[in-house]
Amino acid sequence: MSNQAVIELRRMDNTQPWGFRLKGGVDQGIPLHVEHVQPKGRGAAAGLLPGDLVVGISGTSTEHMTHQGVKNEMLRAGNELDLTIQRDGSLIASTTSAQKSTAEARSEVVEQPLPKLGGPTFKNITPKTYQVLAETLPDSVTPQSEVASGGGRPASIFDRKREERSEYLKAKGQTIQKAYGEQQ
Repeated sequence: MSNQAVIELRRMDNTQPWGFRLKGGVDQGIPLHVEHVQPKGRGAAAGLLPGDLVVGISGTSTEHMTHQGVKNEMLRAGNELDLTIQRDGSLIASTTSAQKSTAEARSEVVEQPLPKLGGPTFKNITPKTYQVLAETLPDSVTPQSEVASGGGRPASIFDRKREERSEYLKAKGQTIQKAYGEQQ
């Protein structure tokens, strides 16, 4: 008992999907059938069902077509696709149930921290700015301790005169820089 019907699908332009997925062809060894239909897609609205056997695309028989040939025929049809389907279902149901039974059982993933196996070791590098600050600031008094005790205010670079500023900003040795108006 096989019922053949023609499903007419239309769309405005080729950026809109048809809303179904086909599987099969001569090269895959199974008959061409509808594998999946998007619930709100054009295929579902036209009455296409998963398991429908596709026997023709726009009047061309799909009996001896490869999967790539089916794709090419659908591209050739453009935005007006007429699918001739057969709703027998016995052959398609047996192939899909065989595929479902061969599916692997779900596995559970347990996340655990990885043990440290060594790896790169990094040097403790102190930036030059911190080195200069450690040399210039007295060991007993830090700006945070003064602020916390309420005895002072936060340090500012404008509190010191130019000669008293950090050695970090002073050039050591000859440079190509000279001040405005300075002669060599």
